[in-house]
Amino acid sequence: MMCKDKVALVTGAAGSGMGRSIALTLAREGAKVVVNYRRSEESAKAIVNYIRSCKGEAITVRADIFTADGCQELVDATIERFSQVDICIVGPGGGWHPEPIDRLDKNGVLEDINHEVAPIFYMMSSVLPSMYNRKWGRLIGIALHPTKLPPVYSYNVGKAARTQALLLAQDQAWKNGVTVNVVAPGPVPEIISLEEAIEQCNHGLSWQKRSTCSPQDIAESVAFLCSETGRFITGCVLPFSNRNLVSPD
Repeated sequence: MMCKDKVALVTGAAGSGMGRSIALTLAREGAKVVVNYRRSEESAKAIVNYIRSCKGEAITVRADIFTADGCQELVDATIERFSQVDICIVGPGGGWHPEPIDRLDKNGVLEDINHEVAPIFYMMSSVLPSMYNRKWGRLIGIALHPTKLPPVYSYNVGKAARTQALLLAQDQAWKNGVTVNVVAPGPVPEIISLEEAIEQCNHGLSWQKRSTCSPQDIAESVAFLCSETGRFITGCVLPFSNRNLVSPD
C-alpha cells in the first residue's frame, strides 16, 4: 500500500468527479481519508461506508473550502479524529462562465479567481505548519492542462493563478520535507455512479476499457505523488490528455 496510515484530506470528494475517485484510491492505498463535502451529505456517507466496509478508515466533514472558517473547521475536524494531516488535496475551484472578454461579468470573474486561489491559501496556512514540524507532507492542487485550454477566460485565469500559487510555494515547502504538485487535466468526464467509480478504482472492466481520461487516471497519479515512490517529485505540473485513444488495428 503506497499511503499506508497516512491521513488524507480530500476536498470536494462527494461528487461524481475526481475528488471521489481520489478519496477511494487513497483509501485503497491504506490512507485514512477525510471526505469533504458542502451539500452532498448522502453521497459522502456512501463513500465512507464503502471504505469502512473494506476495513479502511474514513470520515465525512461538511465544510465550505471557499472560506477561511470552512477550511479551518475542516482541518480541525481532521485533527480531532486522526491527530494530523499528512496529505491535502485541493480540488474544487471556479465556475464555468464562457463570456467573451469584452462582455465579462466582472464580479463573476473575480469570484472565479477567488474560488481557485482562496482554498490554496487557507489550506496552506492550516496544514503546512504541522507538516513542517514532522518534515513530511503532500500538498496537491487540481488545476488545468498547461496548453490545452478551454475557451473560458475567467476559468483559465483562475486555474493559472492556482497553479502559480502552488508552484511558488515549492521551494520553501521542500526545505521542510513537503512536496507541492499540480495535477493538470483537461475536461474529464464524470463517473456517474459510485459503483462504477469503485469498479474503476479496483481496475475492473470499466477501467480496462476506458478510451479517454477518467477521474481514476487522476486519482492514480495523486496516489503516486503521495507515496514514498514520489518523494522527490515537487513543483510538477502533471498534464493529462482527454483525447480518445485510437484503437489498434
